Amino acid sequence: MRSIEIAVITAAVMAIHSASLMCADAASTLVAGDINRDDRVSVSDMVILKNYILGRYGLNETQQIAADINGDCEIDLFDLSALQDIIISSKDKLPTGTWIGDCAGAKRYFSFGDGTGTVIYPNGQSEDFAIGSQEDILAITMKKTGAEDNAFITWQDENDFVLKWDDGRAETFRFFCENKIAPKEMLSGQWVTDKGRTFNISGLSGKITAKNGDIQRFEYAPNGNSVVFHIGSTDNNTEAAIVHNDSMHFTVTWSDGSAEKFTRREIEVKNGITYVNGILIANKTYSLPKDYNPGKILPDAQAAFNTMQADAKKAGLSLTICSGFRSYDYQNQLYNGYVARDGKAAADTYSARAGHSEHQTGLAMDINYASSAFTNTPEAKWLAANCYKYGFILRYPKGKESITGYMYESWHVRYLGKDLAKEVYDSGLTLEEFLCIDSKYKS
Repeated sequence: MRSIEIAVITAAVMAIHSASLMCADAASTLVAGDINRDDRVSVSDMVILKNYILGRYGLNETQQIAADINGDCEIDLFDLSALQDIIISSKDKLPTGTWIGDCAGAKRYFSFGDGTGTVIYPNGQSEDFAIGSQEDILAITMKKTGAEDNAFITWQDENDFVLKWDDGRAETFRFFCENKIAPKEMLSGQWVTDKGRTFNISGLSGKITAKNGDIQRFEYAPNGNSVVFHIGSTDNNTEAAIVHNDSMHFTVTWSDGSAEKFTRREIEVKNGITYVNGILIANKTYSLPKDYNPGKILPDAQAAFNTMQADAKKAGLSLTICSGFRSYDYQNQLYNGYVARDGKAAADTYSARAGHSEHQTGLAMDINYASSAFTNTPEAKWLAANCYKYGFILRYPKGKESITGYMYESWHVRYLGKDLAKEVYDSGLTLEEFLCIDSKYKS
């Protein structure tokens, strides 16, 4: 048998057998057993290896790395036997579970199961496919488009395989988790946690930014009532229980028993208007442009109030809107009048500065009369208990003054739509708490 120059190739051999697969360059993948460098392992590689062992011709350095399959720094009959095992294991064997595919650094996720599967792209989009095999060839057909693609499969071991696609691309795969992932289970978006961390997730991967600014990359996979995280490295598997509280909150209980609460928070500014998770926000932190002027209560909010008013009437109660839409200029006059009367500090507890008033959105309204005299009326109690059913929330609840920035207002409601209003109502949180945002003037 022939000894390999250990000093030259030991590091490369170790890399192959620690990860099974590695990228030799941006366009080529080095596969254990792929001696002829065609990105698959086949009988032709066995022929080359056999002739090398018999001394009929030599191998270059890259070929020697691929030929030392068992990693003992010698190329011998044990490698020939291992090569045969790779070829046999690749026949008619379909993957199951979820795998991470990597083609020159571009990752995507494949979930396989029962002759079908789903490919999930980095942006979170997905496609379903049917899959079959014949010998070492996989046939994949996209269900929506009918597009077909074939690939040679080479199994390196139970956790790694390579697909050589018809167009010449080689894609390496490593095992991720046993379950088949449904795209609806993905957690894409930006999430902030009660531990001061921010998770930016796209598809099934992302980055974690800690309080101190440190960044870690991660991959994850939902697994029923749990989620598997690969944080920092692919060998760092952490399984945690996950509970979805509503559309914008979930709680992860880590393997050490600690819990971390996640809140979705994606802030976008369009034409000077701030949207948090798609919700238009006007509070002490986020303002509206001076020229934002819908001119009236928006149609959906008005229709919801009309229904609420009619149902309250059936209960023997009378609801009216005493203040609806207010323009920037009107709010400016109103606020300045309060400042002149009570001083700026006092005015800021019950009146918004121009541009910061929810009334300017056309989505907020004061019911019956805007004073504490409304608080103990039957209408106020009914409104607090029922407004969410119509898509409203009581915007400035009692005991949350330091969070909303305003005194308790039993009369002020904000329209969010039925589904979201119910989530906020059920959570017992203010809108600021629900979205994990502040309401504080800069000065």
